[in-house]
Amino acid sequence: MKTIRWGIIGTGTVARNFAHDFAYAKAGELTAIASRNKETADQFAADFNVDLAYIDYFSLINSDQVDVIYIAVPHHLHYKIAKACILANKSILCEKPFTINHEQSSELYDLAKERNVFAMEAMWTRFNPVIEQVYDWIEDGELGQLNSIQASFGFVGPSDPEHRLLNKSLAGGALLDLGIYPVFLAQLFFGKPDFIQNQAVIGDTDVDIFNQILLGWEQGQLAILESSLISHSPNKAVLSGSKGYIEIDGPWFMSKSCRLIDVDNNERSIEFDFPGMGYQFEIDEVNRCLEEGLLQSPNFSWQDSLQLISTLDEVRDDIGLYYDGEEMPMDEHDIHDHHHEHHHHKH
Repeated sequence: MKTIRWGIIGTGTVARNFAHDFAYAKAGELTAIASRNKETADQFAADFNVDLAYIDYFSLINSDQVDVIYIAVPHHLHYKIAKACILANKSILCEKPFTINHEQSSELYDLAKERNVFAMEAMWTRFNPVIEQVYDWIEDGELGQLNSIQASFGFVGPSDPEHRLLNKSLAGGALLDLGIYPVFLAQLFFGKPDFIQNQAVIGDTDVDIFNQILLGWEQGQLAILESSLISHSPNKAVLSGSKGYIEIDGPWFMSKSCRLIDVDNNERSIEFDFPGMGYQFEIDEVNRCLEEGLLQSPNFSWQDSLQLISTLDEVRDDIGLYYDGEEMPMDEHDIHDHHHEHHHHKH
């Protein structure tokens, strides 16, 4: 089997963490890096022993030394870069959110299908061994009927208003960067919600810095989710059912331990000892899919990705948070087909 050759576009923290964990992947070779800054590209290449350092994204995209590209640039560039990769017939693993909205994501997945190119949103948490364990426990009926999921992702964010997390022109805000994880967890088990309620705090740079989301499903399940750039949070997740509950230790989205507690308070703990942060598991998944000739991962499919962004779109509609190039909806009643609470406080 010929080695799958990877390129990375972007050299920020996430790209570095990914490149670090690449060493623990079962297969594949990291062959190229692209940054718009030569020094950064060269430094990254030296740090991770990468042969090719490009100083513009399109040189890497068009390189015949690369089979699959990991896209780790700020959110607002995902659509443009991912589209260029697909048109160049390069497989992609694009950082979450795959794009900033459902319309863009849907267009890209259609294009990937048309061009016969593999594409996946980099929802690395889906492949974390703890999440896999929790998934198995629930599939096996260990919790009986799963009723409730509570999850948060919060930390005290940057104070620099230009930072990508706070910068509106870079599609910043807590929801798309952090809130996507708790929403993913809820939808992994319950699917797309039937009801959405949301409370948000908008910061000085006009993006959300704190939100709490309540999701509901026709069958009676509920999820309480939080994302924050202003609070230091435990970042644990709890899943509760008729036979017991599961606690995922923080940070739950990259956890190494969890426990199942039954109604008699008997506890089963499980710990995983894996190196790095766990990006290797999504790399393994992409390599597997490419070897099997799949266009999408059955474990985090295009539909999963589209349902996720569609919930985030609804929450943003409710907040009234629109990014550059997005149309504000003309018609109020189009968006608010669900019961929404409207209380948006300036922070």
